[in-house]
Parts: sequence; C-alpha cells; structure tokens
Amino acid sequence: MDAMVRWPLYLFSTTEPGLALLAVNSRSGAWGPPAAGLLAVSALHAVACVALLRAGLAAHLGGPRPPARLVAGAAAGAIVMAVVGAAVPGFAADPGGGGVPITLTVAMIAGGALTGAVAPLLRTPALLGCVALGAAGAGGLVAAAAAGTTGPGNAPGTAAVEAAMFYAYTVVLVALTYRVSTWMLGVVWEIDRSRAAHASLAVAEERLRFARDLHDVLGHNLSLMAVQSELAARLAGRGDAEAVNRMLDVRQVAHESLREMRAVVDGYRRADLGAELAGAQSLLRSAGVACQVTGAASRGGREQALPPSAQAALGWVVREATTNVIHHSEATTCAIDLEVRDGPGHARTAVLRITNDGVPPVPAGATRPGGSPPAPGAGSGLAGLDERLAGLGGVLTVAREPGGSFVLEARLPVPADATHGTAPAGTPPPARGAAIMLEAGS
Repeated sequence: MDAMVRWPLYLFSTTEPGLALLAVNSRSGAWGPPAAGLLAVSALHAVACVALLRAGLAAHLGGPRPPARLVAGAAAGAIVMAVVGAAVPGFAADPGGGGVPITLTVAMIAGGALTGAVAPLLRTPALLGCVALGAAGAGGLVAAAAAGTTGPGNAPGTAAVEAAMFYAYTVVLVALTYRVSTWMLGVVWEIDRSRAAHASLAVAEERLRFARDLHDVLGHNLSLMAVQSELAARLAGRGDAEAVNRMLDVRQVAHESLREMRAVVDGYRRADLGAELAGAQSLLRSAGVACQVTGAASRGGREQALPPSAQAALGWVVREATTNVIHHSEATTCAIDLEVRDGPGHARTAVLRITNDGVPPVPAGATRPGGSPPAPGAGSGLAGLDERLAGLGGVLTVAREPGGSFVLEARLPVPADATHGTAPAGTPPPARGAAIMLEAGS
C-alpha cells in the first residue's frame, strides 16, 4: 500500500521534463538556447521536487523535516523555470488569441510540481496560500507578455486575471491529489503502528498472565517447602526421626513444583476453573478492588465434578469476564455464580453467571439487532468465548438488566458419563449455587 501511494506521486513529479518538451514541440521555431535551458532547468527542478516530496512524506510519517536549503532550491527552480519559459520564442501568447499561452503552461508545470512537493509539509491554509502566490506570479508573467500585443482579447489586466484563475484551478486539483494521497499514506502507517502496539500489548498481557500463573504455581509450594524445611531442621536438632518424613514431603513438593512449572513454561497448562476463580480475585485485588470470596466453589466444591473440557471452557469465561470488568466498566461489585443443574434423566448443565454493576449508560436510541441494548465489551473476546462454548454444545448470552447491571451467562451441558473429580461414595453432595462475591471495599 505504501508503494501504491508513494510511487505514483514520484512518477508524476518526474514528468516535468516531458511536459516541457511537449510545450517546446508545440511551437514552430521555439527550439534554441532558451528552449534547451528550459529543458535543463525542468530536469533539475524535477529532481529537487522528488527529493523534497520524499523528505516531506518522511516528515509527515514522523521523521525529521527536510532542510531549508532543499525547500529553497525547489522554490528557486520553479521561479527560474517560469522565467526561462517566458523567454522561449512563441511562448508569450497564443497566435490565435484564444488559446492558453505556453508561458502559463510552463508556470503551471513548475508551480504544480512545487506545490505537490510541499503538500505533505504544509497545512491546508498555507498550501492554499502557496497556490494563490503562484497564481499571482503566473498572472504577472502573462500580463507582461500580453503588454506588447494588440487586440481586446489581449488586454494585460484581463489576461492576468484569466491566467491566475486558470492556474489556481489547475494547481489546486494537483495539491488536493497530493494532499489526499499523503493522508492515505499516513492512515496506512498509523494502522501499521496500531497493529504493532496491539501486538506489544498482547505480549505484555501474556507476560502478566504468565507471571500470575507462575506465582500461583510456585508461590504456595515454595512457602510450604520453607515451612517444612524449617520444621525438619528443628526435629533433626532434637534427634526426632520424624525429620526424615518432613524432608521427604519437601522432596515431593519440589517434584510437584517442577512438574507444574514445566507445564506453565511449555504452555500446556489448561484453564482450570478453580484456579481461574482464585485468579479473578487476585487480579481484581491488584487492580485496587478489595475482594471477598465466599461459597463452596472457592473451597473446591461442585465445580470439581465437571470434566476437564468443561472446566477449561468455563475457566476461559471467568478470565475474559474478569478482564472486561477491569478494562470496560466501573464496577464496584461483581458476583460470580456457578451452578450444576440436574436435568431430565442423567443430563446436567453447568451454569456460570457473572454480574457486575459498572455498566456505562446507554446512549439514547442505541440498540442492537433485535431491540436489546448494546452489550459493553461484546467484542472479539466474547465472540471467541461463544465459539469455544459452541464447540462443546454450550451457549453464551449477555444482557443489561434494569439498574445498570451487566450479566454474562454461560450454559454448558455436562456429559452424563463425566467421572472426573466425582466425590467418593458416602460424601454428601456440595451445595448448589456456589457464589463468589467480589465487592469493592469489603
């Protein structure tokens, strides 16, 4: 896209010598030293304009501004080209009296190339000022050329006004073309910078998640190892044989920590529902929200009876919903409610309901297809969760409730033959509707 926008501008600026050659060939007897000088000056001016345009585009995209001598050289080249063009025989006025003087054509070639070259550097009022200045100069050249002619159509004042208007109209079109192309190039580069920034933010977010996972995995185990080692040292100091068992426990915890750390580093750790519920509390606390966790789910309740696939899917829901609460709301209270509901026969459904009170007000008349208000945060994250749940036969719904509450609910069928985490025989069933209340200031 950069090449498609940039190179046509360069090629258009290099057409000055070709246009000057066409102007010389359009008049018989025009060839001579002035015409050769015009072609030489036009070639040098084209090089200067391309260099200025290239530097101007770089400055527009955030680079340094071009040196003043480059701008001055391009402006001087345009003036010299217009003056030399006026000295070419036959360029002063159209022989028939009704055409455009070649002097004006040469002035438009030089002025248009210069205006296009400075378009990336100037704001619109300054750019229009350059066009007006060039129009005045072109009008003066045509008026001076028409001063020695006769006839009502060649009056100096009338010729000057007509030349200035024709110059302004033509060069404004050139300036707008360069300005729009420069704007398009800036938009393309801004999109590219935004993509790079998004990638950097994604890397930073993944680093934070990795740090949290590593803390969750190793923090508790290292603390346990320290306590067990200290206890073993005290027992060994008293000659107690129990110190051996304590050190064996330390070895077991060390092996378990190593295994879990490898799982985290290798990226094979799946989103566990219990860990994500605890991580949600930790993440909200780190964002300045004091969290209180209550309910059987926080103590390893009925969610442990869910199969790994269901725990992973609902764990991702908890993670995404927690991120949305922090980034896209001003919530002071967030409730996470988990139920495993029995259905007909042996069918069961896991229902995860997350409610927060930080929904911004809905603009008047803003609705989604179907009449419901737009759900905050309903972007690609929630779309990805919907696809993840749909692959397991589940569904994700979002809704805005009266009073400014935003509700996200995930329903996921639990296979009847799921045996993961089934409680031993004789164990009383855990309570339903285990709730985790995350309240600010509690």
